[in-house]
Amino acid sequence: MSNAAPTSALRRRARRRAAALGLVGWALLSPSWLRAHDGGATRAHDDGATRAHDDGATRALRLQFARGLTLEGAGRWADALARFEEIARHRPTTNVAFHIGLCHERLGRLRQAERTYQDARASARAATPAVLAEIDARLQDLEGRMPRIVLNLAGETEGVTVLLDGEVAQPSRAIRVDPGPHVAVALRHGIPVAASAFSSHERRTRFVTLTVHPIPSGASPP
Repeated sequence: MSNAAPTSALRRRARRRAAALGLVGWALLSPSWLRAHDGGATRAHDDGATRAHDDGATRALRLQFARGLTLEGAGRWADALARFEEIARHRPTTNVAFHIGLCHERLGRLRQAERTYQDARASARAATPAVLAEIDARLQDLEGRMPRIVLNLAGETEGVTVLLDGEVAQPSRAIRVDPGPHVAVALRHGIPVAASAFSSHERRTRFVTLTVHPIPSGASPP
């Protein structure tokens, strides 16, 4: 109970920051900003008809962005994500990428959120300091929240390969994963010889041991 008030305060601050960045994103989708930073439709020789067309498209994108922010505020993260991804296909700004990462984060896709934030940070172009600072803050927070899994092998381990969620994993090393259910499988000659299903949780490291039993006497490997 003692942590409830601080946690609620942190969440409120995070929502206020996201709302403020939403206003920044609205500004960055304005026709004047796009004419200054969009390399395609903003060249000096563009005619008035092209600019009018771009301004109309920009107004539609700003409406989409506003709807995305409304969906965020309602906690409809999957729907908001679809809006922001549609905008990014036309105007891939750093701020739009931030909101895409935020949606992934709230949907529990921490690794995807981290990749999105990192890509946005690396390709930042004309981004405001507030957006960049918030991306850095989200990345730092994710580093602490990301669950880790350490897989250990026991028993007859010679010739055994370990898979975590279908991907080859290195035993005895901390593997960063999303929170939620996972499956680890030990294979010998492509045949499962041990398996474990478990869940991971934010800010926790889960140790999982796969015990591989010896091949029965008289049996031979395939």
